Amino acid sequence: MKEIPAWAHGYLELMGLTAQPATYAFLSAICRAHLHTFAFENISKLLYYRDRQQNGFVIPPVEVFVEQRARHHFGGTCFTLNSRLHQLLAALGFDARLVKLGKDHMGIVVEVPEFPGERLYVDCGAAAPFFRPVRFEREEADVAAFGTDEVRIVPDQEEPGQYRFIRYRRGEIVSQEWTFSPDQGRSFAEFEPIIEESNRPGTFFMSSLRCQLWQTQYNRSISLVNNMLTIRTADGEEHKQTLQSIEEIEGVLADEFGLPLLPVREAVEVLASLGTDIFADEKK
Repeated sequence: MKEIPAWAHGYLELMGLTAQPATYAFLSAICRAHLHTFAFENISKLLYYRDRQQNGFVIPPVEVFVEQRARHHFGGTCFTLNSRLHQLLAALGFDARLVKLGKDHMGIVVEVPEFPGERLYVDCGAAAPFFRPVRFEREEADVAAFGTDEVRIVPDQEEPGQYRFIRYRRGEIVSQEWTFSPDQGRSFAEFEPIIEESNRPGTFFMSSLRCQLWQTQYNRSISLVNNMLTIRTADGEEHKQTLQSIEEIEGVLADEFGLPLLPVREAVEVLASLGTDIFADEKK
């Protein structure tokens, strides 16, 4: 097994893992632990935007990513989560490359010794139930699922060699815009213009507050969108609660998410400075 850098040991330690050979089983363990450890959230994105002049980066370097999870419970959105996961996989000896889905998503394609000539899809930045790599090149569909949420990656009917990412909820398609080519690896630099655009005030993740985490140990997924808390359980139940104050949001992040160090109050202040009031619906 190859020697790995100190940051990779720290990254694994945060997930409760230790370095192992680059196998399918280890890759599956990383996928699952990553979704349990690193929240899909834009709180860190908003604070990195606020501090962009002094930071000097659009995505935190992997050492900063690891440090900030330990210090502030930061995770990130797709570009941060999947680009740093890609770096970890490469450091651990996996044959992994970035791929571009549609116009605005980053995924990872990985090859492992157990399945020669076959590519696997890995994604810890889509707030989707990818608890293991998806074997998308098999004839039989390999479904990523939790409760009523499913994702299928299937051959695109219109473009040979392309695959389509289709998301379902309760059996209904909720999105199917993303396609990708597993043959076309991308460098991180190719994503930089898209990342810059995603940091522009008024764009999707710069005009709302979001945090989502998988908690399969409790048979649930938990998410916060502005001041609306949603808990979805493995048996298909959905529970919603409107939070009335910053204090309530902080309490939920601490008690329900298990992320008491997330500086949500500062992120709400950044959103306010950009013209977004996360309690606006309650004031109408």
